[in-house]
Amino acid sequence: MPKEYTRRNFLRKAVAGVAASSVLMACQPKVVEVEKIVKETVEVEKQVEVEKIVKETVVVEGATPAPKEPITLRFHARIGEQENKLYEMQMPKFMEANPHITLELENFPGAEYITKVTTMHAGGTLGDVVWGAIGQAIIHFFYSSQLVRPIDELVAADGFDLSEYYEGCIKALTLEGKVLGLPFKAHPGLAIYYYNEDLFEQAGVPLPVPEWTHDDMVEAALAIQGIAGDQPIFGVLPSTAWKGILTLIRSFGGELISEDGNTLLLNSDEGMAAIQLLYDLFQTHKVAPPPEQMIGDANQMWASGYLGMYQGGTSVSVMKNTIGDKFKWMAVNNPIGPAGVGGSDYEVDCYSVTAATPNPTEAFEWVKYLCNQDSGVLLGVIGGTVGGRPDVYGSPVLLSDPVRPVFRDIMDNAQDSRVVGNWRQDECEKAVVQLLQPLWAGQEQPTKAFVDSVTAQIQDIMNMPRP
Repeated sequence: MPKEYTRRNFLRKAVAGVAASSVLMACQPKVVEVEKIVKETVEVEKQVEVEKIVKETVVVEGATPAPKEPITLRFHARIGEQENKLYEMQMPKFMEANPHITLELENFPGAEYITKVTTMHAGGTLGDVVWGAIGQAIIHFFYSSQLVRPIDELVAADGFDLSEYYEGCIKALTLEGKVLGLPFKAHPGLAIYYYNEDLFEQAGVPLPVPEWTHDDMVEAALAIQGIAGDQPIFGVLPSTAWKGILTLIRSFGGELISEDGNTLLLNSDEGMAAIQLLYDLFQTHKVAPPPEQMIGDANQMWASGYLGMYQGGTSVSVMKNTIGDKFKWMAVNNPIGPAGVGGSDYEVDCYSVTAATPNPTEAFEWVKYLCNQDSGVLLGVIGGTVGGRPDVYGSPVLLSDPVRPVFRDIMDNAQDSRVVGNWRQDECEKAVVQLLQPLWAGQEQPTKAFVDSVTAQIQDIMNMPRP
């Protein structure tokens, strides 16, 4: 049915046509010409109304937003070669896209970082954005000190999609139901075994595959040890640190600490099985170097070609430049235990908005930029641990490196992190290393009584109040 064209309908369409014309025609004479056409067509009593609407439309279309007030954002970071290169690349791009924002980097050595940041916080001179990590419960400490602010309201106001990140990474940064920052860098913990292909070939044993087991690892270590002769070559060097023991206990189906973080489970059945396996590698089979036979640190042992297998995180891959063509190497997930997993845990560095910033919205923009896909991939191109996002671990740019698909597959299936309930993570981790050292040196036996004693001493630390 044909539509009825009333005078009101005609006016409405005439005004709409003028609005469209003002977008397509930037010069004023064209607008005037349209105005004249409208005036000649409609009745005289409506001319003033049309003229007013036309002129208002032209004014709106020609308006420009007021310039934003210039601000300076100070962000605090831990010094690192990889990270510093990223900042040099990303800061100019961010400031070009946001000309009203000036970024100032203030970074400190790792050993001084927490002291520097907390001192500024206490003195009222803290900046706008701060680096943190779940390692050593740094971000937890910052939260308890009211140094950082939760970003939930900023996320909601921005409509920002947290599902861009690994769920386990966001979960690790969530405390008391509040998200404390965005994942900057992340990896699946000490979930990786690097192996020397040349030593495997000389020993005549097959290379590790994702389905390999604890028994396969021991068998390969024994074979490599058998060709060592008088050379300082060892079949394997597993991690005896907190994170390494955690992954091994998980491969047996247990946990190192309870879900609430308040109880140490080192002396559980699964914990005892993990301790026994480690003891056997060092003392029963003698395929791992005890403390007195180490030549330099663990990374130096690996890069020198002294190890058949070496447990580490994704950052060990940067040693490829040091290794050069000394030997061929590759990586695989931890050997699979009775629980059907090799053991892992999300380890996350983050960036957070400080509680002190007068510009939380702009600070959050910089946090997002540091933690976007581009920054995450660039971290990998520079070399080392990358952003905590599936679109970073799955980036074709990074997957061209043969070891990166291994990292991606492990990260895609990593297990959740756990931090001690009173946030004295660093103290507990140091105590584990110190108290278990006599086992690896052969000065103690892995008896239940010994492990119970170690467990009780660390539990005492976990029972202390939060710092």
